[in-house]
Amino acid sequence: RFSYIFFIVFFSVILFFDSKNNVFSSLRLIQASIVITSDLLVNQTKNFFSSVYVTQTENQKMTKEARELKDKYEALLAKNFFMESNAPSIESQSMRSNLAYAKIVNFNAYKYICCGVHEMLISKEAPLFRPVLNASGLIGQLIERQGNLGKLLLLSSSKHFLPVLIGSSYCNASGKGIPMTISCSTDVSEINETIFTGQLVYTSGLGGIFPKGLKVGDVKEITLVGDTAEIVIELAADPRISPNVYIIEEA
Repeated sequence: RFSYIFFIVFFSVILFFDSKNNVFSSLRLIQASIVITSDLLVNQTKNFFSSVYVTQTENQKMTKEARELKDKYEALLAKNFFMESNAPSIESQSMRSNLAYAKIVNFNAYKYICCGVHEMLISKEAPLFRPVLNASGLIGQLIERQGNLGKLLLLSSSKHFLPVLIGSSYCNASGKGIPMTISCSTDVSEINETIFTGQLVYTSGLGGIFPKGLKVGDVKEITLVGDTAEIVIELAADPRISPNVYIIEEA
C-alpha cells in the first residue's frame, strides 16, 4: 500500500512540474513528430505501391491493345496482298477474303538457317496443301496434320516445289534450303527475251494448289549451264516477321 501511495505522489509531482515548466514538452514533440512521420511514411508507401499497380495495369492494357492493333494491321496486309495479286485471276468476290487466321506455335530458326528442310507448326487444323500467307506475302503450304496443329512447309524448303510464271515462261521452282530462296531451270533461249534479273515472279496457277497471280519474288541471279539456265529467285515474303499467318481456303 505504501508503494502505491508513493507512485501516486511521485507522478503527481512530475505532472505539477511539467505543467509549470514544460519539462517534458520536448519529449512530447519528439513523440508527436515520430507519429506524424510514421503516418506520412505509411501513406507515401501505400501511394507508391498503388501508383505502381495502376501503372503496371495501364501498361498491360496498352500492350494488349497495341498487340491487337498489330494483328489487325497484319491481317489487312495479308488480305490486301491476296486481293491485289489475284484481282485479274479470281472472279469469285467471296474467295478473295477467304483467309483463315492461325498462329505459329513452333519454328526452329536454327534449322531454317542451317538446314535444307524448312517447316513450321501452326495452330490450326486445315485442309492439306492449302497455301499460307503472312503480312509480307506467300510463305508456304500445309502438308500434314499433327493433332489439332498443321505442319507448314516453307517455299524455301528443299522439299517444296512451286509452279511459277516468269514473264511468259513457266517453270517448276524448288526450294534451295536457303532462307527466302528458290530456283528453277529453263531453256537458255528464254534468257534476255522474257527472263532477266530483277523481273517479278508470280504463281502460275498450274497444279491447282496455288491461285494464279500471287507474287512470289523476283529474279536474283541467272546462271547458264550448257543449254540450261538456272534462275535463282529471292522470295518476297519472310516467314520470320510475325507469328500470325493466314490460310487461303477454298471458296
